[in-house]
Amino acid sequence: MKKVMLTVGCLLALTGRIAAQDADADTIKVDLGKALEIALSDNPLIKIAGKEIKRVDYSKKAAWYGLLPSLNGTGQYTRNVKLQTMALGGTSMKIGQDNAISLGLTLSLPIVAPALWRSIQMTSLEMQLASEKSRASKITLQSDVTKAYYSILLAQDSYKALQNGYDIAKQNYELAKQRYETGVAAEYDYVSAEVQMNNLLPNLLQVENGVAQAKMYLKVLMGVGAEVLLEIEGNLSDLEADVANAYNADSISLSSNTDLVQMDIQQKQLKKTLQIQRTQRMPTLAAFGNFQYQSMGDDKDKVGINMITQQPIVVPKGLTWYDPAISVGIQLNVPIFNGFTNTSKEKQMKIQMKQLELQREYLENSLSVQVRTALDNMEKAVKQMESNKKSVELAEKGYRISGNRYNTGMGTMLELNNSALALTQSQLSYNQAISDYLTAKADYEKIVGQERENKEEDAENQENKEETKNKQDN
Repeated sequence: MKKVMLTVGCLLALTGRIAAQDADADTIKVDLGKALEIALSDNPLIKIAGKEIKRVDYSKKAAWYGLLPSLNGTGQYTRNVKLQTMALGGTSMKIGQDNAISLGLTLSLPIVAPALWRSIQMTSLEMQLASEKSRASKITLQSDVTKAYYSILLAQDSYKALQNGYDIAKQNYELAKQRYETGVAAEYDYVSAEVQMNNLLPNLLQVENGVAQAKMYLKVLMGVGAEVLLEIEGNLSDLEADVANAYNADSISLSSNTDLVQMDIQQKQLKKTLQIQRTQRMPTLAAFGNFQYQSMGDDKDKVGINMITQQPIVVPKGLTWYDPAISVGIQLNVPIFNGFTNTSKEKQMKIQMKQLELQREYLENSLSVQVRTALDNMEKAVKQMESNKKSVELAEKGYRISGNRYNTGMGTMLELNNSALALTQSQLSYNQAISDYLTAKADYEKIVGQERENKEEDAENQENKEETKNKQDN
């Protein structure tokens, strides 16, 4: 009895400390829709996927900018440390000047560039793949949040069922104690009732810890801090109406499965990469233009020779800028032989395409099995729920009968304890069956690539449609 009182005292102290913390911390009331809304806006993985889409968008723009003309500027300064000496007519002279400066502009415009065109098409596929990966992150997060929410509901409802069982055991203990003290009941009834009550305390503590851990995991998925307190609304019995075995395995489609969609896009990328590789054999045509402005000069006056009259002249020091040179043209590049490198690369890509095709076929077969497994689990959970629901009703009736029998002296405490334990177990099994169905349904929706929709937005859209229809009718 001292151990029981000590345990209850610790629980009360822990509850008081948690209540004091709750008063200072932020509390968020969360249902499934609210949890999904916060997770889709604050989860880091969703933000990373959004950044990836922006990155690919810039990559796509960069590919398109490759069609625009490019303009490059050049500048060069040359200092001739030692000039070349040349003998002419028995005399020697130095050729060149001490300093040379060259400025230029080069303009290039692709006219026929097959590789560039294929690269632009490749960026469109990269954008599709990034968007599909973002959708995959969203679907995975929705599934994880949904199952985490259901886990919390299961833990909370299990705690309520165990708490109810503990209260019943405590009542039976008080009753047995009273009857024992008055000499009506045997000591065995009193001892067995106390044992029954004490056996439920560790389960209560374990389930309470499970609720805390499940909430912590949901916080991680939602992207909120650990200091934020979550108040989970709802219970599993409220979701009983969502339990329905309305899925036909023969009509299931995997066309929206995000893994298969990503593989299809990757297959297109490999085909496009093969086309890009084949463009290495095609000629390219580009227009170009050059602008050149040069200057040369010496550090001091020098005597030179006029190349036309062969008469000596004096070259003054300083820089002399010459008239700029301008040229335009068209450049054609035709690949002729590259040592069979392109052929080897093309064969490698064809093998990769075949590998990806086999991987997709294997994945599709695996997903088909997973879908049927999820449907079987849903069907099994529906049957278990129906059976467990009847078991709860019978257990409640059995507990009432055993209670009346014990009060009238016709029954024993063992019967009463067994009926109370059966009631608790039937309630736990009933909650577990609902949770199994909802979890299997979440797995099914993830496999088929189904995104959860906001029910409030759907209701609002439905109201708007009805209002528009009424206006049209009027």
